[in-house]
Amino acid sequence: MVATEEMLFEWDAWKTRARALGITEDLAELGKKVMRDAYMQRWPEAVLSDCGWDDDGFGMLALARAKPAEARRDWELLYARHHRRPACPVEASQHRSNKTMVRAAASMLARTRKPEESRP
Repeated sequence: MVATEEMLFEWDAWKTRARALGITEDLAELGKKVMRDAYMQRWPEAVLSDCGWDDDGFGMLALARAKPAEARRDWELLYARHHRRPACPVEASQHRSNKTMVRAAASMLARTRKPEESRP
């Protein structure tokens, strides 16, 4: 693999198809997140077909094109019900300086001496 190539997954290909079909960016991104997290977080088998895993996402594409509001509502409900990881506050971590992060990590590594270790 060439270093400049990006690794593409099924959900990335799905989003590309969605955008090519005229689905709005935010709805395509939501569909991608649902498809990705259903796989990565091992959502229940019963909902995987609603997340595009039984038909390569064609049902999701059809729903998003025909009834975008319904697709958004359904996908947001799926995401709210089955999403298992808390959101990662990327913006907050970008505001911290590297020095602060290193200092915090170093303090976590500091070992306290036990009373028997302090005797000569």
